[in-house]
Amino acid sequence: MLEMTKDTAAAGETKVSLKNLQLSFPDQSGGVKQIYQGLDLEIEKGSFTVLLGPSGCGKSTLLNIMDGLLQPNSADEILIDGEDLRDRPDLSRQMAYVFQGPRLLKWKTLAENAEFGLRGLGVQPRDRWPELMERYFAAVGLSEYMHHYPSQVSGGMQQRAAIVRAWVNEPQILLMDEPFSHLDEITAAEMRRILVDLWRAEEVHRTVVFVTHDISEAAQLATDIVMLTPAPSSICFRRKVDLPWPRHIESDEVMDLEKELRKAFAERAGVRF
Repeated sequence: MLEMTKDTAAAGETKVSLKNLQLSFPDQSGGVKQIYQGLDLEIEKGSFTVLLGPSGCGKSTLLNIMDGLLQPNSADEILIDGEDLRDRPDLSRQMAYVFQGPRLLKWKTLAENAEFGLRGLGVQPRDRWPELMERYFAAVGLSEYMHHYPSQVSGGMQQRAAIVRAWVNEPQILLMDEPFSHLDEITAAEMRRILVDLWRAEEVHRTVVFVTHDISEAAQLATDIVMLTPAPSSICFRRKVDLPWPRHIESDEVMDLEKELRKAFAERAGVRF
C-alpha cells in the first residue's frame, strides 16, 4: 500500500477513466490492425503513472486519446474528472503534452518558447506569465539560459525547456511520451531527477502519465506501473510502487522491482527484454 503522505494524498480519486476502448487501423496489406479490444484503464489523481510496454502496443495512442487528439472507434467512456471528453473537448485545456523530442521553435528563445505555450493554451492570465516563467525555469536550472536560442544549448537543456513550456500552464494532467528516449543515459538520469523533484515540490501533485518501454526508467519514476501486452493491447500487470525518492538505479529495491517487471513481461505478455 502507498503511504498517505503529501506525495500520495490524492490516491484513490480517479482522474482519467477509459472504458471498453475499441481501436483499429488499416494495415499495409489491406487488412485491419487491432490496437485495443475492450481496453479499460483508470488513472488516479496525483499519481505518477507509467505506461510500460513493447513498441507498437499503443502506449502513445492512449495519450492521444486522453488528450482528445484521437478518437477511438468506440468507447463506453473517456472521462476526465467524471466528465466525458467527447462532450467536453475543452477539458483538454487542463492537459499539457511533452513529446519524445523538445519540438522547440528554433527562431525563438527558450523563454519565448514557454511564452508561446502560454499564449497557445490561454489558461493563465497574462500578468502571471513572467512569474510563472521565472519560477519554472529556476526549478529546472535554466534561469541563466532563458534568453538563449535552442541551438545555443544542449539537448538536455532543450528538453528541460520543453518541460517548462508544459509546466508553466500548471496543467492538472501532464502527458509525457518517452520524453528522454533520445538522450544519453547520463543526461536522461538527470532529467528524471529534475522531473521528479518538480512533481514532488508541489503539495497538490499533478497527474503524470508517462510512456516508456524502458523497465529501468519505469522503476525509477512510477507510483503506479501499468504493463501492456503487444497489440491488441490489454493490461497484463499493474503494480503500485511505494519506494521513496531519490531512487538509485543500483539500489537493491529498484533492481528487485526491475526483476519483477521483467518476469511479469516474460510470463504475462510473452515479451523478453
